[in-house]
Amino acid sequence: MHGHRIVSVRGVLQQLDGDVRSGRTNGLRGIPTGFSPLDAYLHGGIRVGELFLVGGAQGVGKSTWALQLARHVAAGGHGRVLYVCYEHSEEFLLERLIAMESALAGEETPISVGDLRNLLAGITGSRSHEGGIGELLAELGQTQPVLERLAAYEERLFLVKAGAMTTVEAIGSLARACPGEGPLVVIVDYLQKVSVSVFPDPPSEEEQVRRSVEGLKELAMSQPVAVVAVVAADTEGVKAQRMRIHHLRGDTALAYEADAVLILNDKHRAVARHHVVYQPNVAEGFHGWVVFSLEKNRGGVDGVDFELRKRFAHACFDPVGGFLSEQLVDGRLYLT
Repeated sequence: MHGHRIVSVRGVLQQLDGDVRSGRTNGLRGIPTGFSPLDAYLHGGIRVGELFLVGGAQGVGKSTWALQLARHVAAGGHGRVLYVCYEHSEEFLLERLIAMESALAGEETPISVGDLRNLLAGITGSRSHEGGIGELLAELGQTQPVLERLAAYEERLFLVKAGAMTTVEAIGSLARACPGEGPLVVIVDYLQKVSVSVFPDPPSEEEQVRRSVEGLKELAMSQPVAVVAVVAADTEGVKAQRMRIHHLRGDTALAYEADAVLILNDKHRAVARHHVVYQPNVAEGFHGWVVFSLEKNRGGVDGVDFELRKRFAHACFDPVGGFLSEQLVDGRLYLT
């Protein structure tokens, strides 16, 4: 029984009472994602001690959504964020944060990811910028407000380029090393790349995913932190007109271990056929939207579908979405 303890209901109630009286209620409050109407159905947002999965096919915007979540938590002062990325470098993520911040600031001509990449790619050794990044970005317009907005949360958002040695245990060590105070959100992008060491033979993908998701759930509960993990689609999910929870790539433990699962689909693929056939002019506009389906939610209502408008040129979504007025493939109808 080493490492375990027995606590009576009375003991738990006394602990909760003490937390309420002293104001130590961070673990009881949701950490807002910044996206409506999702936060309403999560009763305020994601929670410490829980595992939140975000699934979808390639290119649908999972990483964009996850990075925007990270930005909102840090910028809003709701907590600290550790963004562990197996796909991209810290510089790549910063480029997207700059473009995102420019768009969310309401600039008339926000910085696009493409323009920013072209600008940075054009730097040569013979062309110095004594004014630093601020002087360089000024070539794209009014960027000082963007840098000021980034500076407001730069010490609450931590970026990690993960690799072959970045196991669940390593992620846990990184989480414990994060400086600062307040709730911590750990974002893993993406779960199928989390390293697992099994001797003498490497694990199958199903075994790797099972160990990874169980480890991340244990991390959420033991630290405690809120864990958000991006999950890829399996082969059938990539082909499907609408991806569902059973299309998550890997082991069935994914759906079992998660406290909440959010599935992303391109709207033009996910809506029922009659909307496309009989309203072709309206259907053309579906390409600019992504459908978000809350398919599992242990803390409240699930089966909820809403939509957000893409702003992928600026590495973000419009954070204010709405319920669908269209029927989805194999889905129910939700009216505003």
